[in-house]
Amino acid sequence: MSLIEVSGIDRDRIVDEHLVPDEYFCPICQYLLWKPRSCSSCQHLFCEKCIQIWIGNVNSANRCPFRCEPFEDRRCPPYVQSMLNRINIHCRNSSFGCDKVLSYNLLEQHENTECEHLTQQCFDCQKLVLVSKLNEHQQIPGLCIPYPIKCTICQNYISKSLFRDHFHQCCQMKTDQLMDQRYQDEILQTRTNDQLQPPINGMELIQNRIDTIQMYEHQRHMSRLPTTLKGVDEVRQKIAIQS
Repeated sequence: MSLIEVSGIDRDRIVDEHLVPDEYFCPICQYLLWKPRSCSSCQHLFCEKCIQIWIGNVNSANRCPFRCEPFEDRRCPPYVQSMLNRINIHCRNSSFGCDKVLSYNLLEQHENTECEHLTQQCFDCQKLVLVSKLNEHQQIPGLCIPYPIKCTICQNYISKSLFRDHFHQCCQMKTDQLMDQRYQDEILQTRTNDQLQPPINGMELIQNRIDTIQMYEHQRHMSRLPTTLKGVDEVRQKIAIQS
């Protein structure tokens, strides 16, 4: 994944931003379109990464943000890429000393390899840091404050240093609740049917617990992804107005 896909191209980096039509900004992340894709039904444009995350969300049900169903992805029209290539953009490392302004199609190569002030997004705190200063940034106390991770079980944000222990405790509590609920359901069913039911198989309970833990381990990995994208609320408001 390129640096641009991680951090996006904000409006304030664009030369003469007021001349760029709104349709050249992704309705999901609200940044300038990057590797744009189009919905074959409504023709709306999205960043490739944004629409992949949207469609990959279980709640999207393979609908585009504007309710087209099923969503059919297609390449954007050639004129869109041509227009994007005419846009001039300040290097994202301008605050670190880079004064380069590059066309859209040359920006990625410059920011990834050519810039004299190469930066990298810190994995822990998500801040941009000079590559030459990354080790110092991570080692000196107070410079790097880890970005909290969302627990997909309790929905709380937990600091990275505490997340592993928290997650396993949360997972243990959740699986215990599931097992207790199942046991109560079987007791209720036994009383309702007025007949004895076979005892719960111990190995079956253990396997159910293992399956549940594996499911939440997968969700723990997914919790590192953004839980919302910047433009989602705005898209939903537009849909509500059209309804």
